[in-house]
Amino acid sequence: MRAVPRAGTRGVSRRSGTSETVRAAEFRRIGRLALLCAASLGVSGLGACMPKPVDPVPAPPVPEPFARIPYVQNVGLHEATILWMTPEEAVDSLRFRLSDASETWRTAPVSQRGHGVRAARLVGLPADTEVEYEVYGRETRSGPWTFRTAPESGARDTLRVLLFGDSGWGSEDQIRLSRRMDRMSWDLAIHVGDIAYYDGSETDFTDRHFRVYSRMLTRTPFFPSVGNHDVRADGGESYDRAFDWPEAVAGTRFYSFRWNTVLFLALDTSSHTEDVQGLFAGRGRQYAWLEQTLQAAQTDPSVKWIVVYGHHPPYSHAVGISGHGPAYGIRSSLPPLFDRYDVDLMAAGHDHHYERTVAIRDRRPVPDGCGSVYIIQGAGGASRYARDVGSSPASAFASREFSFTELMFVGDRLYGRTIGVDGATQDEFTILPNAGPESPGCRE
Repeated sequence: MRAVPRAGTRGVSRRSGTSETVRAAEFRRIGRLALLCAASLGVSGLGACMPKPVDPVPAPPVPEPFARIPYVQNVGLHEATILWMTPEEAVDSLRFRLSDASETWRTAPVSQRGHGVRAARLVGLPADTEVEYEVYGRETRSGPWTFRTAPESGARDTLRVLLFGDSGWGSEDQIRLSRRMDRMSWDLAIHVGDIAYYDGSETDFTDRHFRVYSRMLTRTPFFPSVGNHDVRADGGESYDRAFDWPEAVAGTRFYSFRWNTVLFLALDTSSHTEDVQGLFAGRGRQYAWLEQTLQAAQTDPSVKWIVVYGHHPPYSHAVGISGHGPAYGIRSSLPPLFDRYDVDLMAAGHDHHYERTVAIRDRRPVPDGCGSVYIIQGAGGASRYARDVGSSPASAFASREFSFTELMFVGDRLYGRTIGVDGATQDEFTILPNAGPESPGCRE
């Protein structure tokens, strides 16, 4: 149980696409994908799961010389990073101001990350304020675009978060979901990994993430966690260039950030490092960081909610040879830690469906508000691997339909809604803060 009660609670290189080498690489990728599809659907069903060309309708036109129009990252109370992609030889600039006609434009220094990816860090911004920015690639302007800085803790009553994952397939369903997302307003977005299939190359990220969600990403802070497909092409170098996140430990891909009264922790379960191996085994640097961060949150009265997210799920009821199922190392190491520090929600992906558990503590169902809820949101548009989704006493809802999830934090309630490609609500739920086993209503 938390020491301080929470108010209101119940207790590597970019491919040009023209060379023979590139074409050979593409054929190899398609071959791997075909084998995966064959295992899932049989040879006769290959056409159903092969990626389709990206539909450009949801994206605004991309003016030359931009390959990726500007997008906002690593937004905090007083700072943010803007990234974009233009040819390496281009000379780019960025200017910004508070969204007020009386404000004068300020410039920010632009750094090059390689392969045409540029970044500008904006500092000295007021909290909970709309910022306007525009980027010039050579003589072409992209913008103006706007985003909002994070609010001070407790300054707002509501936080609206987009949760999705396993999205970057290039499928028609991914495109349709992106249109639904773009019609809604978000404070921020969290992604549970596999952002760009098949290999996480520069081209995969450009075509299957930044092009698809471009308009939303100009204004919505996007906080990713890394998936296994995101690090295949070059060990994750393209991923590292593409995104910016708060640094927890230098050279790592796990981190935490605060937004209002919610503490978010993004795990790395996919990189080929000792930190990831240790997390699965309940030891090592990432595991120690996770425990220390959760322990600090337990004694911080301004933290009302704790949300952990990463790619591999501790609980999954995917059925069939092509369903991954639970990551048993993660199940052994993380839920006991979550029980100790009263984590409210863990979100994951990897299996390409949506699934939600009841509250769980000590690996068994408990009343609402007495344990952690686990969600798989791997239904963002990639091929359906599992033939079916089973159930257990811990199951609350599951669907193989494509979807994304809206998380609405309102005081001492978390309201969730999972939305399909047709706009219909597939699942609707309420999560109570995890008050711990000693709270009234949780004692046996």
